[in-house]
Amino acid sequence: MMLPVISLLSACSPGAGEGGLLNLRQVLTMNPDAEYVELENGDVYTHGAEWVYEKSLTKGAKVAEVEKGMASDLPVGTILYESKEIPAILIAEYDGKTKRYHLAMGE
Repeated sequence: MMLPVISLLSACSPGAGEGGLLNLRQVLTMNPDAEYVELENGDVYTHGAEWVYEKSLTKGAKVAEVEKGMASDLPVGTILYESKEIPAILIAEYDGKTKRYHLAMGE
């Protein structure tokens, strides 16, 4: 009897009030207007946290190039870089602009 309950609980994804990475559905449930980037591996990064801009960061390795449907607000062709100092932050560059996104995690 306990086995099905344990299996069900272990299959749950993290969300608000839980630790761990959030998927796109969870991010949009918590904030339907979220600005996001979803990578091919399913990692979701969100924009808008002020603390991300308070950090001195430099571009590291290229992570991806934005394709159709991958981001809520970035144009196709935007280059995404991992930050050297904090790998959980992406730096997006397009049209002479720079935006930063942080890995979406439950609290």
